[in-house]
Amino acid sequence: MPNYQVSAVANRKDQREFMELIWRLYRNDPNWIPPLRMNQKELVGFKKHPFYETNKCRAFIVRKDGQVVGRIVGIINYGHIKRYEEQRGFFGFFECIDDQQAANALFRAAGKYLKSEGMTDTRGPCNPSLNYEIGTLVEGFTTPPTFMMTYNPPYHDKLITNFGFAKVQDLYAFDGNIEMLKTLDPKIWQVVQQVQERFNVTVRPANRRRFSEEVQLFLNIYNQALQGTWGFVPLSEAESKSLGTSSSF
Repeated sequence: MPNYQVSAVANRKDQREFMELIWRLYRNDPNWIPPLRMNQKELVGFKKHPFYETNKCRAFIVRKDGQVVGRIVGIINYGHIKRYEEQRGFFGFFECIDDQQAANALFRAAGKYLKSEGMTDTRGPCNPSLNYEIGTLVEGFTTPPTFMMTYNPPYHDKLITNFGFAKVQDLYAFDGNIEMLKTLDPKIWQVVQQVQERFNVTVRPANRRRFSEEVQLFLNIYNQALQGTWGFVPLSEAESKSLGTSSSF
């Protein structure tokens, strides 16, 4: 019988194995796009990131007969707790071989951590929140992911739902081409013009010479525009500043 051992990431060796797992799992997948290593370390809590100035997490790995075969992060998002007045925790950065026992061990470990922090419910995947990559891919495995969309093997959905999780929301990514604008119904352009006139809306190219200011302007609009979106928690000022200095056009 296989021997499964799940443990919290406790040292640099654990961190390295946590990080390297995805390169091992996806190395033969032509559609996988590797994340930036430093950015990934920040998002999982191994390096400083502004999200964790007000929130916290704990990472776990599971070994099968001594080899790391899965990983997960339990996440406490205090912004969500305050905004929605519920003790809901999150899991994210889930990766695993196609092995239900290994996946179950990870979900139990993350759930036990969240419960110890006073959480009564769990939602995920969030990497680490809805402002970053979220969800599990269930269709569209034949093409690479678009910007900030998740990518995973088809069996991920089975591992998650077999444990007992159920879908709570759909997220769609649409593929379009600029040439499609020529085929839009003329009535749409009338609506666009009315909106521009009524709300004094202007559209212009981004000014690369004022890069940080432009990104901040975009993120301020982002925070205001998504207020009514399901599950949304605004980016903190520190997160906005960090994105403003690390993003590029």
